[in-house]
Amino acid sequence: MKLALEGFTLDEVTLVNSSILPYLAMVASVIEARVIRCEELLYVLRRSMRQRGFDRLPRREYVLRFLDQQPP
Repeated sequence: MKLALEGFTLDEVTLVNSSILPYLAMVASVIEARVIRCEELLYVLRRSMRQRGFDRLPRREYVLRFLDQQPP
């Protein structure tokens, strides 16, 4: 499973082995005003990696991206 972000791809192996994950958990804990463990943060990130939002981009952007990936 991969998450593409404007030319940057985040895959699950990189996410789990990231050395910055504890810092992200700490920042999320400060923002949420509660303790967030790395496992909980991984769960949320994995869930967001699976979701695909269709309402974020105009339809033509999806069509153009599809055509770029699979030319006729």
